Order: sequence, then structure tokens, then C-alpha cells
Amino acid sequence: MALLLCLDSSTPCGSVAVCQDGRVLAEMTLDVSGKTHSDYLLRYTDIILEEVGGQLDQIEGLGVVAGPGSFTGLRVGLATVQGLALALKKPIYPVSSLEVVAFSNGPSTIPVMSVIDARKKEVYAACYRWLDGLPHLVGSERVISPQSLIEELCEKTLFVGNGVVSYSHWFLECDHDNVQACPDVNLVPKAGAVGLLIHRKGGAAHSLDPFHLHPVYIRPSDAELQHATTAV
Repeated sequence: MALLLCLDSSTPCGSVAVCQDGRVLAEMTLDVSGKTHSDYLLRYTDIILEEVGGQLDQIEGLGVVAGPGSFTGLRVGLATVQGLALALKKPIYPVSSLEVVAFSNGPSTIPVMSVIDARKKEVYAACYRWLDGLPHLVGSERVISPQSLIEELCEKTLFVGNGVVSYSHWFLECDHDNVQACPDVNLVPKAGAVGLLIHRKGGAAHSLDPFHLHPVYIRPSDAELQHATTAV
């Protein structure tokens, strides 16, 4: 694959990267607290393409984090990628935020539990086991309380992601024998890691056209919950 443009807007730390053949050529990140992801995604795309001497028409594919994560952020990121893919007539490679965090924290001989802050005293969580250079999902992605997640453990597990820090009382300060936490490295998905993960998957990387790209929320939005309540 030639140039791969990757975007992540699943958390307040958004990023854009250009990757090629398993290398991150350029990456820009921005904490959007008080802003929106739409303020920078296309602007950063232009900047990093200029830095690597590339053009949009040289892009062969687009990688994007499809969720779970911030509902608003995901909608902005996926809409941006859809627009670019339609204009360029190129495939989209959606990946999971939890998978990217597990991948970017490197291989592990024990299960890796990727946890991203879902607010409301819950985390988005998924367990992975490393095999043949990639993290493989065990079970399914879900939203769960840190306490419930820890109570389910039956073997030593490495916890990674910003949920470790957001709920440090459960993951860093607990004395559970099966909890091994990594609080300082690759807490959130990054666009560069998206590109590296897609490259590592090779022909197994899932691609689709813009019309079949949808966000992965896992948890219903507040609006959906309110509608369900009023409908009862």
C-alpha cells in the first residue's frame, strides 16, 4: 500500500497521520478540550501531506477509528473520512479504538484488557491475547463498571488505556492479584498506530466503501435513552 491517511477523533486527544509501508511519516495531535474535532482534521491533513511531499490524490486508503468513544467525536471523524473517500474513490479501513490501544502498547504474554473512559463511572473494555504479532479479541467489546470488570478476572491481566488513569482507584490502587496496570504509555488511540495496525494486518485488514461506514457506539446515546424512557 502506498500512502495511508489515518484519523482518530474517538477521544478528546484527536490525531491525523500519514503512513507508508509500516512507517509513520507524519502525525499531528491536538487536545480538543473546548473545541471540536472539525476545527482541525482537514487542516492537519493538508499540513502533514505538505510536510511529507504528498498530495491527496496519492492517498491509496483511509484508516479511521470507528469507536467506541466520544459520540460527537466519532461522528465528526467518520463524516470527514467518508467525504474524503468519496472524493478520492478510495477504501476505508475502520478499526476499533480498544484494539488500537492494545496494539500500541505492544506484545504481552498475558491477556491485555484495553479500557477507555466511557464516563458515567464506566469504561469501554475489550480483552485481547497476542498471537502472530497482533492482539486478537477475546469475547466482545462492551461498556462496564471498573468494579464489575475486575470482579470477573480469573487470571493475571494487563490493563492499558486512559480508563486506567480515570479510574485509578480501581486499577492502580487496588490490591487484586490479577490486576497489572500500565498507566503511562499510549493511553488513547493515535492515528499513527491506526496506520501501523492496518499495515500489520495486511490482506486481512477489513475495508469498506463510504456508504457502509458506521460508528461503533456500544452504549446508546443519552438521546436514545431519553426516547426509550418517554416511549415506555
